[in-house]
Amino acid sequence: MRYKRFNSDNEWQCAHSVLAGRTGERVRRVSGVALVSVLLVVALASAIASQMISRQALTIAHARHVFEGAQARQYAFGAEAYARQLLFEDWSRDNALDTLLENWSLPIQPFEIEEGRIELAIVDLERRLNLNAVRSPENLQRFKRLLAQLQLDTNLADAWLDWIDDDETVYGYGAEDEHYLLAQPAYRAANQPAASASAMLAVKGFTRDTYERLLPYVALLPVNELKVNVNTADGTVLYSLGASFAPEEGDAPIETAREFTDVAEAVTQYPGLREGMEALTVTSAFFEVQVRVEMGEAQAELVSTLYRDPVSGRIWLLGRDFGRRVPSTYDAVPAGTETVG
Repeated sequence: MRYKRFNSDNEWQCAHSVLAGRTGERVRRVSGVALVSVLLVVALASAIASQMISRQALTIAHARHVFEGAQARQYAFGAEAYARQLLFEDWSRDNALDTLLENWSLPIQPFEIEEGRIELAIVDLERRLNLNAVRSPENLQRFKRLLAQLQLDTNLADAWLDWIDDDETVYGYGAEDEHYLLAQPAYRAANQPAASASAMLAVKGFTRDTYERLLPYVALLPVNELKVNVNTADGTVLYSLGASFAPEEGDAPIETAREFTDVAEAVTQYPGLREGMEALTVTSAFFEVQVRVEMGEAQAELVSTLYRDPVSGRIWLLGRDFGRRVPSTYDAVPAGTETVG
């Protein structure tokens, strides 16, 4: 190793200053790189921590939503069970009569729960026209009269008949497979009783507007016969039962409370009903339970179809629908109205 000899103190000091400057510059560079590295590590750690917190918050929110949704659904099942109890108690008191003055039909006071409420309503499905019964000529004409009442095309009845009958013969202005196979996408006529009113949307001529206008007056029951409760049906449905029943007569029964104990009593008071006498009844076996649950940010809507055996009072669940909209009736009940609950 060779050593440089300095001839004077000034020369040594100059060399020392140069060396110190270079060393300081190198140290500053190393320190700057280290600082930048530390800042990058801190920024990366902060980004990871922020992402973890966001994901955790999202996971917690999702878990809370799932939990509240499941709890809301259980509340809906509880409301359905309460409705079943009301219907059984009604049968126990008087199994020979169903009217709109009984507890099951009165507005039910909403149940207040933590962070929400439960709304419940019970609808008599035999106050409506059973569309699965229109395969008989008499009931087909009744459906046409109902369509005329609602200012809808009466030829829709022919299309509906072809949809639920078990043959490929086109009736009147109806349609069978040769019509539906031309649609995009193609499909076939059901040729069997319908299970849901939404089936109307697949039938020739039926539109969303037609469906919504018909919905309050029709039902899809798992029976082929037509029975309409004269104590609960409104004038529109009653008028469709017979051609001799004038509209003003159809409106008359809903003006007052009806508690006919038998069909003969109703016909005596309203002679125009005689033509549809065989389709009338004073009791009901099919009911629809509508439940709406609001709990925090979660919501559950349930529509259940029940069958109550007229002999034993036993209640059977025929189906549940979580996809139907159940509008809120909260604060819609006028003050002073008799309610249940």
